[in-house]
Amino acid sequence: MHVFNSFQRGTSQAALLFLSLALCVPSATALETPSLHLQINADSFTVELAISPEQRARGLMWREQLGDDRGMLFVYPRSGDHRIWMKNTLIPLRVIWIDDSFRVISMQRLEPCKYSPCPSYSAQQSSRYILEIADSPRDINPGDLVDGLDVLNSVLTD
Repeated sequence: MHVFNSFQRGTSQAALLFLSLALCVPSATALETPSLHLQINADSFTVELAISPEQRARGLMWREQLGDDRGMLFVYPRSGDHRIWMKNTLIPLRVIWIDDSFRVISMQRLEPCKYSPCPSYSAQQSSRYILEIADSPRDINPGDLVDGLDVLNSVLTD
């Protein structure tokens, strides 16, 4: 029962967060996934937000292409050892782990998983966000600041 109540409360919080973001993120409408504009050094991205456990589990699965300036930001309620995998992902990605202070802590180039079981990947330290972008050379390094995440502060509270 306790597990169900925790799950129900977490699901309600995710739904409230999704609704709050839909109302405060300028590019979001009622018919599309909320998105956010991010800047890392000279690179700009428009990213879809994966906030709920279901959205994070689906991620960029089955996408056949991803624009060079597009991506997906996985938003977690708190910092931790957040892992991803490339199951059913059809395109190679650059994956960037970001901490609470909006700093890049790790970046990896990942290929689609072709054989089961698919490995999972994580950073060496706790992250709060994971950014998946198209695989192309980038001038992004650990310690770089990700601009644009501060808008999430108003709706991301524990």
